[in-house]
Amino acid sequence: ELTYDIPYNLWLDIINHFKNKDQSVLDIGCGTGSLTRQLDFKTKSGMDISGSMLEIARSKNDGINYFQGDMKNFTLDETFDMIVATVDVLNYLSDEDEFIKTLKNVHDHLNDDGVFIFDIHSKYKMQNDFNNMLYTDDTEHVTYIWHALEGEAPLSAVHEMTYFVRNENGMYDRVDEEYTQRTYEHKDVIKMIEKAGLYLDTAFSDFDINHSVTTVCDRIFYIVKKAL
Repeated sequence: ELTYDIPYNLWLDIINHFKNKDQSVLDIGCGTGSLTRQLDFKTKSGMDISGSMLEIARSKNDGINYFQGDMKNFTLDETFDMIVATVDVLNYLSDEDEFIKTLKNVHDHLNDDGVFIFDIHSKYKMQNDFNNMLYTDDTEHVTYIWHALEGEAPLSAVHEMTYFVRNENGMYDRVDEEYTQRTYEHKDVIKMIEKAGLYLDTAFSDFDINHSVTTVCDRIFYIVKKAL
């Protein structure tokens, strides 16, 4: 319910622009499958670490193959024409070792002519939008308070979330969550891509393939391929 303003159509435009085949795709960190269901491929697979999210995704009965797994160490008996990790999924990796492990897993599950697309928060966004900031929002059933704090690790943030969820009696139940994100300098991401046996085909920012990666941007997109 709280993802009503996520512009999935903009991610879809990017994915459709860079895909060179439409046979198979793997969506890493697919959550409840909101984006996965909209991907235009003959065979669609989604993977997430959350069993409860995958339960919701599978309830749609849309013919998608869903797997529960950790992006750092998953093993599937197939490879894909495209792998995607959208909406800052890789920002949940805690350090460079985990980042590289994930990229290596992608390498091992990507066809030789396949494409990997991922996006992460920029350094600018981490230092400004997530540096001791307070956000709120509400829908018909949920109100939340989001406190974004500077984390201990470089370019990291701790998100303290408090939700008030309306129950059947019209009262509100409180739910608290906390999670951490971390990002990296653009030059360091390129190095990690290369260490994983991949190479950067192109990079751009803020959903615009013609917008280069600058010091003032919010989201950086990476189009990655295998180094053959």
